[in-house]
Amino acid sequence: MEKYGRIPEEFLPVMKAAQACIDDAGEERPEVVWLKERFDNIRKKYFLRTRMEADRFVFERMYGCPPQTDTDCLKIRYWRTGKYTPINREQCRMLGEALELSGEEMLFLFQGYYDRSATVYMEGEDSEEYREKCRRMEGLIRRYLAHIPEETLNRLKIAPSERDHYFRHLYFTDAFRYVCEPVRENTAALKKHITSTRYDSEIRRQMKLLGEIPRRTMIRHLIILGAPELTLDWMNRQLKAFGYLPLREEHTMTGGERLDRLLISILAEYEKTRAGKTNEENRIWLRRSCRILDDFYKKKKYRRMRFMHFKSLEI
Repeated sequence: MEKYGRIPEEFLPVMKAAQACIDDAGEERPEVVWLKERFDNIRKKYFLRTRMEADRFVFERMYGCPPQTDTDCLKIRYWRTGKYTPINREQCRMLGEALELSGEEMLFLFQGYYDRSATVYMEGEDSEEYREKCRRMEGLIRRYLAHIPEETLNRLKIAPSERDHYFRHLYFTDAFRYVCEPVRENTAALKKHITSTRYDSEIRRQMKLLGEIPRRTMIRHLIILGAPELTLDWMNRQLKAFGYLPLREEHTMTGGERLDRLLISILAEYEKTRAGKTNEENRIWLRRSCRILDDFYKKKKYRRMRFMHFKSLEI
């Protein structure tokens, strides 16, 4: 227990999982192993003798001309070895086509290796697929608002009948508690965040599912919108429906971080502790565990593992 300081015993399993994620961070990404196999398939299919030749072959397929210098192929090698990932979706798509990936493999290239959603929607999108996802998000928001205790609404001076008009306010007040100790909702600091133009623009865009929404960001939204009735099965159904890879023990972020393993551990502990507790008690446990983890990773300088933190908190 001393290893983690003054952490209550009920949170020790989560802390051990958090430390294990750091300990295993140097291992090769399973997604990179998968990509190397696809490069090897191309090398064997076209009788290329070395991996360097395969890199040159892929480069020429992507850009329609042979590399002019040896350094032109460096980025291909870096993608293959996991040092970097493509800078944007177009490069990722071109890489997949050069490797002759099947539809299922191309999906994994984006969702697994690239750690992004299958599709990005821009302003003006009107496809049925997009509308269906928007309806799902709207349903989650309604569900979230319906679970806000009247005590909380009264404290924030929001009439229960008007809660729908204060989603942004309620969401941020809630999100704040997942990374910061509880504060009085009428403090100047919290008001400054809630009225932030940057935050307003960000939350509106993301709730409309517009633009590139990182998987980690979507996970944060789902944790907040899904609490207190949050389970691993529910989380995975939502991630899949929104076009992301469901949580998998072996999945890693592009830097090798094992966020999925951590989240699976948190949700397992959360489900164990839920029995016999009120919704508010469950919310308190979930928020506190997230605060403890955020503080832990902040001190360890593992910024990308701070899954409940977001830029608007830094105003």
